[in-house]
Amino acid sequence: MKKLFDTLSKTLFLYNFSIRSRLILYFLFLVLLPTTIISITVYNKSADIITRNVNTSIENNLNLVQDNLAQRFESANNSMVSLYLNTEFADLISSNRPTDSTGIINELAALNKMLENFPANGTPGSSFVPMLYMLNRPEYTQYNFSRRVFNIDQISLKPWYLGIPARSDFTVVGLSSLDSRFTLKFAKRLFGIRHAQLPYVGLLTIDIPVTEFGTLLEHYKPTTGSRIYIADQTGTIAISPEETLIGQNISTQDYYGKMAAEPADPGIFHSFHHVIQGENMLVSYKKIKATGWTILSISPISELNGELASFRRVMYVVIGICMLVSLMMALLLSENISAPIRKFIQSMSHAESGNFNIIIRYRRKDEFSYLFNRYNKLLQQIKALIDKLYVTELRKKEAELKTLQAQINPHFLYNTLDSINWLAINHDVPEISHMVTSLSDFFRYSLSKGRNIIPLRDELKQVESYLEIQQFRFQDKLAYELEKADPRLLEECLVVKLSIQPLVENAIIHGIQQRRGKGTIRIRVDSSHDVLCISVFDDGVGADPERLNLLLTDQQGNQSYGIRNVHMRIQQFFGESYGIRYYANTEDQAGLLAMIRFPVVTTWDEVIEDVDDDHSG
Repeated sequence: MKKLFDTLSKTLFLYNFSIRSRLILYFLFLVLLPTTIISITVYNKSADIITRNVNTSIENNLNLVQDNLAQRFESANNSMVSLYLNTEFADLISSNRPTDSTGIINELAALNKMLENFPANGTPGSSFVPMLYMLNRPEYTQYNFSRRVFNIDQISLKPWYLGIPARSDFTVVGLSSLDSRFTLKFAKRLFGIRHAQLPYVGLLTIDIPVTEFGTLLEHYKPTTGSRIYIADQTGTIAISPEETLIGQNISTQDYYGKMAAEPADPGIFHSFHHVIQGENMLVSYKKIKATGWTILSISPISELNGELASFRRVMYVVIGICMLVSLMMALLLSENISAPIRKFIQSMSHAESGNFNIIIRYRRKDEFSYLFNRYNKLLQQIKALIDKLYVTELRKKEAELKTLQAQINPHFLYNTLDSINWLAINHDVPEISHMVTSLSDFFRYSLSKGRNIIPLRDELKQVESYLEIQQFRFQDKLAYELEKADPRLLEECLVVKLSIQPLVENAIIHGIQQRRGKGTIRIRVDSSHDVLCISVFDDGVGADPERLNLLLTDQQGNQSYGIRNVHMRIQQFFGESYGIRYYANTEDQAGLLAMIRFPVVTTWDEVIEDVDDDHSG
């Protein structure tokens, strides 16, 4: 995650901005991102809910239109049935055809009267216009005084009559016109119910003004700008609140073609978005199973989503307020953080130029307060250390001068020891001569002309001189052995001066001197994998190797100071992989084994490289 954030920051060049600018950007991002995500999520969820509610509302409206239309159609059928079952009407249409003109006129007059009074017998408030077409009554054309009763020949060739299903009882014919106004025509086949054979006697039709249905649709418009109408099977608008639309054919419209392309099961609600005359519309429709007609509702999306638009405006206002507040908070926060940092940088620039008297004054009780207090103390300590170092350097130079003046000339020391040696020889005291010679060699190799790195041969000779002197001191208490080593190692390898002698001295004092009887010290030199190992064995009283190894790294302790000093000098020259390590002396079954590890180096340049490698690592 951190790598991704760093990559993104580099990509956006955020690391090129100041901390103040980055804090503002981060804070705005942290506030606006969740706010925007939440707002968009809520908006989309609300949009889905509002869209579903709108579709449900429109679907309910179309269902109500369908139910009301079915009730109107059922009412028309009931009115026609009421007339059909009228006793006088049933007797007239069931009787045999009159044989004379008087009978024809009487029959025509009686039927015309019944049809003229039909609205009174139908649904109150409805202006039904009934028409009766009798079978085999050509004389009706001759006596043309009725506007309601005709011979069936007048409609026998009409497309709507030919389209009536053969077995249909009640039929919704569709859009028609009567007296220059649009009507809906309904038809009902009539049979002589008083006749034994129930012959087909004619056709009863009712024309109802379309305006009566238009008011029905007006109540179910989803919005004021919506259009709702009913189209028949041919795409002709049969019912509409807008009278100018009645009779228009919409089958050539794009949205109607889309409706026709999609399979629509009767009774199933469908809706889709479509652009009509440059405006995005919601087209909803449902087919009436009984008639095959289609109820259509076309509504502007802008009106349907009025609540959604209001919510969107509120969302924009909320995001704007959040952005403004977050920007103010980001500015305040960034200023609170960046101002102390700027003050800190200013103080560091003064300190960089050598002025350590600049103290940062900060009154708040926060993390910066702790940082500045520590920084002020650090400046004071640095100033004190600089003053102390200056004084120390002056005193050191004075001490070096005095030491140089009081230093004993090494040649004077060697000449004095040489004089003692000749006196011992002249007086025939070989022990003194041998001891003085060993002491002279010890000092000569210890001084080594001021060098810290010497050949292994010289270091072993210095240790051998020291052991000879100690052997004179302890007599039969001490024995030593320098195991034979590879001459190439003795001549070529370089080691730290005075690194073996302190181990030997430590073995004598804490090991050999504390035991009963005579003790032995063995020194072994070998190499393996470019590592030079010098082992110092003693069979003294022994000690805990783990405790001694811990003392080597204990900077505060006062014990084993000499050995720890050797260990640190070796690591200073060759690195932390080398130095002293204590083990139990398993070869002699008693005492200790002190092992020094050096890298196999043969020139002073290799020593410098080892030191540089250790510091760079």
